[in-house]
Amino acid sequence: MALVSCAVPPNRPASAPIDNIVKNDAAAHGIPAQAVVVLQDGETVYRQYLGTTAINDGFPVNEETVFPVFSAAKLFAATLLLQLVDDGRVLLDAPASRYVADLPPSWRAITVEQFLDHVSGIPEYFDAGNLEKPFPSSLHAVFERLSDEPFVDRPGTKTRYTSTNFLVIEAILESVTGRGYRDLVNDRIIVPLGLKNTWLGLDGVPRDRLVADYHGENDRVVPDIPIAWPAYSVAHGNIYSTASDMATFLAAVTEGRFVSRDTLVRRWKPYSFPNGAVGYFASGWEYGKSGVWNEVGHDGGAKVRARILFKENLSDSYVIVYLTNGSRDNVWSRTLLDSVQGLVLPQ
Repeated sequence: MALVSCAVPPNRPASAPIDNIVKNDAAAHGIPAQAVVVLQDGETVYRQYLGTTAINDGFPVNEETVFPVFSAAKLFAATLLLQLVDDGRVLLDAPASRYVADLPPSWRAITVEQFLDHVSGIPEYFDAGNLEKPFPSSLHAVFERLSDEPFVDRPGTKTRYTSTNFLVIEAILESVTGRGYRDLVNDRIIVPLGLKNTWLGLDGVPRDRLVADYHGENDRVVPDIPIAWPAYSVAHGNIYSTASDMATFLAAVTEGRFVSRDTLVRRWKPYSFPNGAVGYFASGWEYGKSGVWNEVGHDGGAKVRARILFKENLSDSYVIVYLTNGSRDNVWSRTLLDSVQGLVLPQ
């Protein structure tokens, strides 16, 4: 297996223990390809690329190896939505129907924040058990198809993660700005940051740099069945990137490049339910705590995870990106990233 790592500046996390963790993760879980990048206050302090892009005829993984980031793509949409909030163009406590006219009538009292934090109670727009079934042709067709479907939960009472929520966020972004979602991501994130290895959809992705996707069955890795996601799915998935590009994006978020730090600190709080409990999303970002550190980020199922760790004022922050292309035992991505985080954060 190919291994690439970078020297670590003084007073930064030592690379050898993290190297061992990442190599042990690969061996213990049967992971064909891994890319791990750690930034501290925007500076790269660790990176490692391990394995090959495919089991039988792949290339060594390196800094330019491209991975599907799956649902971590939602972080782009969440950032763009908070940008509109920061600009005063969208109110999180307003009903989303204020901005999107063709939402189903039963959804019209649900707030932007409730969609963003997955507490809307609306159903999923696709059948996870049969992804060969045709998808609706457009966002409008999604809303039309779901208009007579009952709620899964009463809005605002329970966290229930669905990609449909982010189709509503996509519709809000397009309606408020008058621009297509792909153009927004390109013009407001990809181009300003100089992300040369990030694609919305498979078109243009260099196949010799793209990992093959696997999952575990009977203690071995087997190829995933390709899914023909619709074009509008890029707001919730179907984005391809490198660990370095994803880390650059997250670092730019922490620096206030898209949304002011004051807004981030204020909005990166978990959704509060009427009974005093809290959800596990904060303005569309997964939220957690690790000692004095706040955690925000997102997973891409069992394969990838991207996370920002910060203290209250965002003056001290870490970014950790851990990308894989599957595993023999379908190990959860949180387990992998936590294994690195335990060695990175100051004790």
